[in-house]
Formats: sequence, C-alpha cells, structure tokens
Amino acid sequence: MIGTENFEELLENYLPEEVAKGKIIEGEILRKDREYAYLDIKSKLEGRVRAEEVEEFEEGDTVRVMVQGESSDASYIKASRRAVELDENWDKLKEVYNNSEVVEGRVLRKVNGGYVVEVLKYHTYLPSSLSGIRDNESESFIDKKIKVVVKDIKEGKRKKILVSRKDVKMKQENEYLEKLDVGNTLKVRIKDILDFGLSVEVGPTVGFIHISEVSWKKVDDLNEMFKVGDTIEAKIITLDQAKKSLKLSIKQLSADPWLEIGEKYPIGAEIDGKVTRVVKFGAFVEIENGIEGLVHVSDLTWSKKIKNVDEYMKVGDTVKVKVIELNPKEKKLKLGIKQLSPNPWEIVEKKYSVESIVKGQIVEVKDFGIFVEIEDGVDVFVHVSDLAWVKEELKDYKIGDEIELKILEADFQDRKLKGGVKQLIPSPWERVKNNYKIGDVITRKITSITDFGIFVEVEKGIDGMIHISEASKDFIKNLEDRFEVGQEVTSEIIEINDDKEKLKLSIKKVELEEALEEEKELIEKYGTVGEE
Repeated sequence: MIGTENFEELLENYLPEEVAKGKIIEGEILRKDREYAYLDIKSKLEGRVRAEEVEEFEEGDTVRVMVQGESSDASYIKASRRAVELDENWDKLKEVYNNSEVVEGRVLRKVNGGYVVEVLKYHTYLPSSLSGIRDNESESFIDKKIKVVVKDIKEGKRKKILVSRKDVKMKQENEYLEKLDVGNTLKVRIKDILDFGLSVEVGPTVGFIHISEVSWKKVDDLNEMFKVGDTIEAKIITLDQAKKSLKLSIKQLSADPWLEIGEKYPIGAEIDGKVTRVVKFGAFVEIENGIEGLVHVSDLTWSKKIKNVDEYMKVGDTVKVKVIELNPKEKKLKLGIKQLSPNPWEIVEKKYSVESIVKGQIVEVKDFGIFVEIEDGVDVFVHVSDLAWVKEELKDYKIGDEIELKILEADFQDRKLKGGVKQLIPSPWERVKNNYKIGDVITRKITSITDFGIFVEVEKGIDGMIHISEASKDFIKNLEDRFEVGQEVTSEIIEINDDKEKLKLSIKKVELEEALEEEKELIEKYGTVGEE
C-alpha cells in the first residue's frame, strides 16, 4: 500500500515539466484572500502562494515563484515567493557582506541573547551586545525596521547569518568624522549635562564641551545655562578619528575678549561693572561679557571693619571699580573700590602725630580693648590697659560712644595707630609725686600682708610698702600676729623711687619719733626721765 507522502512524491514526479518541483516560474495573480493568493501559471491547475509572501503585489501583477509541489487533493500547485527571493537574494546578501554595506532589516522577535531580524528575506541573528538596544527598549523595536551590517555568513544546510546594528553606527560615525575638520562650526544637541561639561550629539556621533570651553568667563553651574535637548552652536577644537574623540567649544565662536583688554582697560581706568559672585575673600565683578575681575576684601574700603562681603555688596549690584592690576596672559584682573577715593592714611599722617589728642567714635569693642574711628577708614586701637589707670575706674564702653584719646604710637607704613584714654589725666604716681614728700606721715589701710612686709594703699593704684624691719620699733617675728588687712596704720614716707614708681614707708620711725617726743615732754616736765 502506498502512503500519502509516497503518493504525493509520485504525483510530483508526474507533474508536467513546466511545473516540476523546484522550478521557478512566472504567474499572474488572479485573486487574493486573507491567507493565500492564487496564480495563473499556464497549467491545468492554479498556483497558490501565502498572502504575506506577495503582500506588496496586486491582482493582475506577474510574480515569480518556486514550485513546491501539487496539493494532496490535486486541486492546486503549491508555490513560494519567499523561496525565489531567498534564492535571488543569497548572492546579494554575500555581496552586502563582502562590501560591508549597510542594509535594512526588520526585527521579528526577541530570542535568548538577542533578536531575530529579517534581512533580504533571510532570518538573521542580532546579538544584544551588537544591537545597541537597551533592555527596557526591546519591546518597542519588535516589527520595526533597523539598519544593520552583515558581520558573518556560514553556508551549509542551514545558513547562519550574524548581523550588527552597532557596526552601522560605527560606520556612520567614521564616515561622518571623515567629513569634519578642526575649526568647523556645527549645530549640536545637548545629550547630558555633567558637573564638568556637556555631552552633545553631533550627527551620528557624540562630542564633548568642557566647562572651561563654554564661556570666556567662569561658569559654576551648567544647569543654570542649559537643559537637555537644547540645540546650540559649537566649534570643533580637537578631532581624533581613530579614537572617535570630538571636542568642541562654545566660547571660541567669538574672539577672546582678553586679547584687547590692555587697550580697553588700562591700569587706573574707572569703569562700571556688575557683581557676579560674592565669596569670603571678596567679590567678582564683570566689566564686559567674558571679563571678570576680583575685588579683594582688602580693596573694598579703606576701613578694616568689613566682616562679611555680602553686607557690602550683593550679586547683581552695579558698582564702579578701578583697574589696579592686569595680566591678560594669565587672564587675571584685579579691581579696587577703595582706590576710587583718597587714601585717608595720607591725610592722617599729615594731620595726626604722636601725643595728638583726638576725638572719635567707638566702632568695635573687644575683651582686650576698643577700636575708635577718627577718620573714615582710620581706626585707633586702645588696649584695655590704656583705658584707665585703675581697674575700678574702667568705664563700660559701647559701640557708637564718642570718646577722646591721645595718640601713643603711629606706624603709618603698616597703617596702625595706638592710643590711650588714661593718658589724658595724670597717673596716680604723678599725683603721688606732686602731693607727697619724704617725711610725710600718713594713715592708710593695709591692703595685703606678706612674710617680708605690709602693703598699704597710698592713692588709688599706688601702694606703699612697709618692710618687716620697719613695721615696729619692737622685734616682730610674724606680722599677722599684730596686723590684719583693712587695719589702719600710721607710717612715715622714707623713700620715693621715681624710676621704679615705688614708695617705702615706716611705722617704726613714727613709733620712735613718738617715743622720743614723749621722752622730751617728760624731761621738760620732770627734769629727768626714769629716776625715782
């Protein structure tokens, strides 16, 4: 008994030669339905081909197909348009491969490790590593047309074809880069904004604009100037085709403003500028687009009272400045504001000298002293030790108080003045010198007792010392046995040392003089002393 498959094989062997299996014939499309198209192939039977294989053809069109054999019920001839195309396209596919040509393909489906892509009717393999397709994009590529390069062909019973989408990009990049030259101006699209520059799309390749090439002036935050997707113009400054390295510049589209700065803004020039940045050590002022100079905190004012620069000026302020230093080669510009007015120290040097008595306003109060402004920008420092001769007489000074003082020291080169308030009145020692002499007897309170003597307050701020040997006409071993702090004692001034500003007193001398006086009185009264 002959099986169905053997029967069909026998039928095929008996087919007319013009429709023999494997033969390529021409047929006219008679009609089409959803699944098949039927052809007039000049035979007693119609040819039938799958509709998707001839979807680009219409009824009445002539199409070449390959005979596959007669149907099992002998009602039509099976034919394939795809088989013809595969046969026709094989040589073309090899030519594309040999010439590294770019060809179009359609992504059919995702498979393990890559994609199946139809290229010239052949199913080819596109590895994920050569696809340039991210995992989250894979679904959007299904049934889409893409450009690929045939990387490898293995002939045999089952042909294996490897394609690459990445190579297309590389090929396009190479071809594009070959057309470029350093100095070309291009329109580019911002792809990414980094802390140190801009990544930009340049045709099929990627370029980079370093932050230093964005503007002739300093740029701190690129996000304030650009956003992803912006189209900008830039100039090619370096190009390495082998490394596919492309560096561009925005600022070099215009001339370097520093080239002519020396002629436009010579030292001493006074110009208006805009504050662009305020920092701890000063402020940056833009005098024209791309030209910024620094006004150091020391050049803001002749006064030394500035603590925070932002209290003196703010970003956006328009200020008048003076060019005080200029180095176009290093792109450094130093500006000053205080130099717009006369140096008050030049006035002070002529106006004030040591021993001058001046008036001023307290501008700063510290634990160690006060600062008094006697001219705008000129302060005199008064140390706490020069505020009063005696601690008890020290006043509570406040900012804004008007006071009078005497200039004690003047260093005009380093711009330092030192003054004193207590020097306006005689010192306690001067009062002592004027009001006391050796031999004067005084009664004062004991302020302290030591092993070697007693100290008494003669005047505020001036103590006199009574040595233990001068504390009594009698022998005293321990002073505290006889004296105590706060006790009043009468003593005689026996020494005034002007150089050391010291006073020496004696209780002993007073006691001896009193004893002598008493003895004299007794002699005068009784004629003798000590007789019975």
